[in-house]
Amino acid sequence: MLRLIAREPLVHFVVLGGLLFAAWSWLVPQQKAEPGDEVIILDQTQMDYLETLWKAQWKREPSPQDVAAIVDRHLRQEVFYREALRLGLDHDDQIIRTRLAQKMEAVASDLGRLTRPPTEDQLRAFYAERPDLFTQPQAFAFRQVLYLPAEAEETVLEATLASLRKGGAVPENRRNKLSVPLDWDLTPAQVVENAFGGGFAASLSELPVGNWSGPVRSGLGLHLVMITDSQPEKLAPFEEIREFVARQYEYYTVLDTQESMFRELLDRYEVRIEAEGVPDTVRQEYVRP
Repeated sequence: MLRLIAREPLVHFVVLGGLLFAAWSWLVPQQKAEPGDEVIILDQTQMDYLETLWKAQWKREPSPQDVAAIVDRHLRQEVFYREALRLGLDHDDQIIRTRLAQKMEAVASDLGRLTRPPTEDQLRAFYAERPDLFTQPQAFAFRQVLYLPAEAEETVLEATLASLRKGGAVPENRRNKLSVPLDWDLTPAQVVENAFGGGFAASLSELPVGNWSGPVRSGLGLHLVMITDSQPEKLAPFEEIREFVARQYEYYTVLDTQESMFRELLDRYEVRIEAEGVPDTVRQEYVRP
């Protein structure tokens, strides 16, 4: 996506314009802005409108974390929009307004690409600082036989389990139950949990490898399970994922550069949040005392 944006001639123009603008701002003191130009007000009407748009998209009431994200996105768009106007791209149409804010964000992203390619030491330092990005999750390969709650009679489960332990086949009426596969290749624990629910993945971590066990409860019912392979959570070796580390380094460098530009531009403005229901943490972050 970023590469497609970077190929647009207008983006190249905006990047060069942004660099010239930054250089001019550094060399020549800025003239005093018109009263009100450096004030961003988020009133109740605007906040209600933003929340209405959010609810129309997600079909639920926003949580405090969602409200924080709504406010953050609005302020980012407003700051980048005003800075785009400073460059003379001032056709005040709602579609153009959004597009100009996006192009200013593209400027911030592309500025990150102007840095030199990362050195080996930088990549290794990034790898060490962000193990969460490069840790392979716990994973399981297993076979399972599903019994719905109405079918899960204790005597039936015990008889089937005994048969399976002696090498018997999975009963025909248990195959493709609810279209859930019998056999699962090595699958991350979170993916398993998303598929079965009810703490099923956590229960698998307690089962032995190579033996039929159960019953194990899930959000679907009760299962007889045989773990065929189990992979613990582990940090992938740097040498094996160096290219992935480089891509992540580039991605987060772009995000950090954009965030730095946003914060620097935001300092030019006074933010006033007059709407109700905005978390105090958001007010503290954006409203200067």
